[in-house]
Amino acid sequence: MSFMKKKRQIRFEAAKLTESTTYLHNPSCGWYRIYPFALEEKQDFEELYWCLCAEERIALALVDIGAFRDDVLPENALDNLRQILEFFHKHGKEIILRITYDREGRGMEREPDFLKTVLGHMQQLGAVISEYQDSVLVVQGILVGSWGEMHDSKFLSVDRLRKLAQTWQECLGDIPMAVRTPQQWRMLHDDGVMPGKDKIGLFNDGMFGSADDLGTYGWQPREEAGWHGQWCREEELAFTGRAGKMVPYGGEAVGQDLELSPAKLVEEMRRTGVCYLNSTHDARCLQRWKETLWEETGVWDQKSIFDYIGCHIGSRFVVRKAEFTGKKELSLRIYIENTGFSTLKEPAELVLDMGEDHILADDLCGLLPQEIREITVKLPQKVRENTVEPPQEIKGEEYAVWLSMRRKRDKCPIIFANAHLRDGRVKLGVLSLQN
Repeated sequence: MSFMKKKRQIRFEAAKLTESTTYLHNPSCGWYRIYPFALEEKQDFEELYWCLCAEERIALALVDIGAFRDDVLPENALDNLRQILEFFHKHGKEIILRITYDREGRGMEREPDFLKTVLGHMQQLGAVISEYQDSVLVVQGILVGSWGEMHDSKFLSVDRLRKLAQTWQECLGDIPMAVRTPQQWRMLHDDGVMPGKDKIGLFNDGMFGSADDLGTYGWQPREEAGWHGQWCREEELAFTGRAGKMVPYGGEAVGQDLELSPAKLVEEMRRTGVCYLNSTHDARCLQRWKETLWEETGVWDQKSIFDYIGCHIGSRFVVRKAEFTGKKELSLRIYIENTGFSTLKEPAELVLDMGEDHILADDLCGLLPQEIREITVKLPQKVRENTVEPPQEIKGEEYAVWLSMRRKRDKCPIIFANAHLRDGRVKLGVLSLQN
């Protein structure tokens, strides 16, 4: 496509854009594994380093504070927590943090006897956790219950749960928190309040384990169960999806009791907005995914369900098309699809490079899975006037047009799922200035 301007042609030759099947090591999404800690113990971080999975950007730190169920947390314990968080931060891991009194399924027995003890622990822990606000992706649970999942606890009344959640939120500041079930989420909120009003989300360690995801859902429709009841699977999936748009959602896929086709499995993950999944548990479920091929033609043909799911956890952006439009006011139109399971949770920057970088206004945060965003960019003034100096490596008056993406707060790259990237950038085409 070419245009006349000041007796010269501005011509844009679009690049061939193809989708990649590469697993992208993008921030805030992907596979994770669990690293357990007892807070009373000093950690051997040199040994722990060799246990880290280099392919995973996320780590779940499961911190047991049961040894202090009746005591104020001592300074050495708080320093142990600080060292744990610092270790993951130092090695570039985003942290899913779960602090609990119990790792044995004996929540009632191992948690404190008094609510004020839990509240005091929250205040002490929050002071340390807030130092690593940029490294903690989400905090799971509110300390109480078996495995920190808010069941088998003496603090399950609405008033007590709300007091705990409110205190925990205040201590965590801007760090999102997640609870185990949609019913628990609703117990923390007034009737009719839907996800999106605060930074409380959900996690699910019973995905596909049974028809009710191992007690995550109920069997009654909302009208019969009421606001504080467990709703049927279909309604709870829709509710979870709303929460998953705002706060990172994920957990563990377990067992083989719920038989779903590959397409249905993926549809449910996309519907709920899965951002992270345990890469080691449940081994039976994961192995079955590895042995089953994805039922789709195109670039994913003959890929396993495991590979397909792994590559689509969280958001995954593909540049589908780039073209020039207009005559007097030239514009570049870029079409970007989110092929992932979830939305982008933090503001990002799209960077257009035509000899110099230009930050675009659209950050793709609201782009839902399977949606395509059309971004129209007016050519920078220097390009319209033909005065841009081409990069030294480009001869003549040809300008390669590149697009990249990065997280706004720390400039961490967010890689597009396009083939033939260069330094994380997608080549949209070549702009030439001709007499």
